[in-house]
Amino acid sequence: MLLNPTKISARHLNGTNARKAFRPATPSKCGSRRISSAKAVAEPAVAPAAAPAAEVASLDYNQLVREGHYEAPLVQEQASKQDSKQPAIASLLPALAPGSSVDALVVGCGPAGIYLAAQLAEKGLKVGLVGPDGPFVNNYGVWVDEFKALGMGGTLEREFSETFCYFQEKKEVGSSGEALGMGGTLEREFSETFCYFQEKKEVGSSGEALGMGGTLEREFSETFCYFQEKKEVGSSGEALGMGGTLEREFSETFCYFQEKKEVGSSGEALGMGGTLEREFSQTFCYFQENKETRVGRAYGRVSRRLLREHLLKLAAAAGVQYMAAAVEDIQVAGDGATATVTCSGGAALSSRLVTLASGQAAGRFLRYEDGAPTVAAQTAYGIEAEVQGYHEAYDSSSMLFMDYRRHHSGLWDGAARHLEPGLHPNAGEGLWGSSEEVPSFLYAMPLGGNRVFLEETCLVAKPALPFAVLKRRLERRLAAMNVKVNKVHEEEWSYIPVGGPLPVGDQPCTAFGAAANLVHPATGFSVSRSLRQAPEFAAAAAAALAAGGSVQQVSSAVWQQLWSKERRQQAAFHVFGMELLTQLDLAATNDFFKTFFALPNYYWRGFLGSNLSSVQLLVFAFLTFLYAPVGIKAKLVSHLITDPAGKYLIDRYLAQDDSSSTTITSSSSSSISSQSAAAPSSSSNAEGNGVSASSNGSSAPEQEAVLPAAVAADASSSR
Repeated sequence: MLLNPTKISARHLNGTNARKAFRPATPSKCGSRRISSAKAVAEPAVAPAAAPAAEVASLDYNQLVREGHYEAPLVQEQASKQDSKQPAIASLLPALAPGSSVDALVVGCGPAGIYLAAQLAEKGLKVGLVGPDGPFVNNYGVWVDEFKALGMGGTLEREFSETFCYFQEKKEVGSSGEALGMGGTLEREFSETFCYFQEKKEVGSSGEALGMGGTLEREFSETFCYFQEKKEVGSSGEALGMGGTLEREFSETFCYFQEKKEVGSSGEALGMGGTLEREFSQTFCYFQENKETRVGRAYGRVSRRLLREHLLKLAAAAGVQYMAAAVEDIQVAGDGATATVTCSGGAALSSRLVTLASGQAAGRFLRYEDGAPTVAAQTAYGIEAEVQGYHEAYDSSSMLFMDYRRHHSGLWDGAARHLEPGLHPNAGEGLWGSSEEVPSFLYAMPLGGNRVFLEETCLVAKPALPFAVLKRRLERRLAAMNVKVNKVHEEEWSYIPVGGPLPVGDQPCTAFGAAANLVHPATGFSVSRSLRQAPEFAAAAAAALAAGGSVQQVSSAVWQQLWSKERRQQAAFHVFGMELLTQLDLAATNDFFKTFFALPNYYWRGFLGSNLSSVQLLVFAFLTFLYAPVGIKAKLVSHLITDPAGKYLIDRYLAQDDSSSTTITSSSSSSISSQSAAAPSSSSNAEGNGVSASSNGSSAPEQEAVLPAAVAADASSSR
């Protein structure tokens, strides 16, 4: 089905200028009463039904993007995966009988929904959980320190002790002749040169440099010198072209010049060494050839099976009751004291507080603020596969967090390993042909042996960069790096809606997780944040229920805690950053990240983790402007003054009231109904399933995009 169809050229399919190709004509308003919720993924309770043409036409643009837009079929396919090793929820939680009355009802069985239900029950409330009985099927990547602080360390499947990014020039000690502009005169090139400036520190990183190579009994593959924090010198024999001469190789060698200046920390340093199944000593990000940035923060892969098992144990211990069904209608009683929830099959439940944790598709039933930028999306295509050649292309003991180099374009197979600055347009800065291209990067987790999770990711775009483009780039990138895929164990289509308007606070139902926009607009991270905020949400809900009052009053009190004025200001700042990223080409993206990771750790880590207050975010902005090159400074100023995101940011910071219901599109209906079957949409780190929805909202503006014949109605996700 097409609404205002346009021709899509090969440039669009290649990811070039895709923003222009699919950008909506005008921002739209969300009209009907709706509901939403958290993040995860499960198979639908029944097969998804095709949405009637009138229903699709009634969806506003923001909601189309939340539900997958033109990628909805693949989003649904990802959500419908099965895992026989994850037991049915009904086998672990006591049954919630039809006709039951509970204090709080949570709709959605993803990480956010299950954990929130457990937290509510721990407050002494009678809690029901409703949603399709399905497994977690997506990959979850988290910052280790955040996840362990939540008591979730035992669910980590892999831990990477350091994270590397290639963003900046001159981030390493040890320059080459090439850096001096004398590359053409070199007979032999060594990747690093070491100098020692303290007493008893020889010149020359190895005995070989002293002309004593023949006397060596053992060689150590890396040598570190510390002059400043995060300034590491260290090369491997392999990097020097001498790998074949090594009798024994040591993966790291440490030199200490100051206290607590160690590179290559392990889980042992965190006091968690005994819990690690596998340790990764380093994590890398690549943005330019030979430009490596070490983030210095542990990153982990969560076991979806262990996470689900852990969360369900918490829910069972707290007494949460469960019904496997999709919600079709929610009606507030005439006296306003309770809400009646009608599920698939006709079962009815009543509750004083209904919270939907079923992903961004539940936004069909929510009302949103007006005046915010439209929803964007992070997309990624990934495979978990047995590969050949990865060990030669990348460090298989380390996490590859971001590789922004343009190995997906203009290179022969295997050529990426031999690029020399100045001799190929993709070498050096690697900006050839990228000015109109939507940037993407490789994200890779070595899983032991030859098994690797590989994902080509577009951080954020408007509209979403298509999965087909990302798949093609991944295939070409691997070929250029001479990495051969021998066997694919699993494919993943990650779709994470980010940004857009926030829900208003005077609705009779609440939301949590992705449904409540608890997704970082500029990064897509959400799981840790949702788990972190669940206890606060539960405490506010318990207090509001204890105080008495109507369904509307209880819901409003909870919304106020979840999206206070302070948090709305923080969200506006994050949206501003997201909108800036959607407008940057590869060169500007590299410059931005160079600046970002040059900031003090407290600020860039706080930004990624949604931990900075609205005032601290202003300090973050000042430091970013101070550190940024002239081009980024100009873009920041222009973005603030001329882009609608700048006005949205300023308006939020200058707002005088704590009400979250200013300037909205509302509906007089107090019911939330559904006709279509539940069908979770998902992404690479998803949360939520459970609400089935149809919309009677206002008409959508004309769209410059292809709309799916069927629209998913359940989950969305994030890292």
